[in-house]
Amino acid sequence: MLADTACPCCGERGWMVRHAVYRKYYYDEQIEILRVRCRRCGVTHAMMPSFSLPNTSIGTEEAETYLVGRASGQSRTQAGRCLLERGLSDDYPRRLERMLKVAVNRGKALWPQVGEPALLGLAWMASVCGPRERPLAAMNDFALGHGFNALCFCRSTVLMFDRTLVRGLTSHNRGTAASNCSPIDSA
Repeated sequence: MLADTACPCCGERGWMVRHAVYRKYYYDEQIEILRVRCRRCGVTHAMMPSFSLPNTSIGTEEAETYLVGRASGQSRTQAGRCLLERGLSDDYPRRLERMLKVAVNRGKALWPQVGEPALLGLAWMASVCGPRERPLAAMNDFALGHGFNALCFCRSTVLMFDRTLVRGLTSHNRGTAASNCSPIDSA
């Protein structure tokens, strides 16, 4: 599996190795998330299973079912049945809508020339990625393919993968090691 996985940062295949494992909740059970490290550029990545929505304890399918239902005109109660049946609170659907809005706003800021700027939510994502059965996954794949971390429901703020190597490694601090500037003397 890892031999065929391309690093989202440097794009090279065959360099990913197991790095660590952490646990996250998927509804009321804990699942293991594999972290991998690219031996070429040194960047680590979490291998999030497609059924689990990043930065939440819910399933991607249920979130997409809710958001598609809302986009087609269903009320929060109607669209949110799948979430309530899984034991989530009544206000959780509203939280999903806020997270979608944040993801779309980030996407519009990153790619102002892509998609239809007047559209909102899943409609904007469809204008960028084309209509897809899995809109959140499609948007995250689009972001990864354009040098950014996953956009939808990602815990991290937007992270651009820099392909600039410093001494064979990618610098996470582009303002220092990756630049040709002299260090500031604070003496």
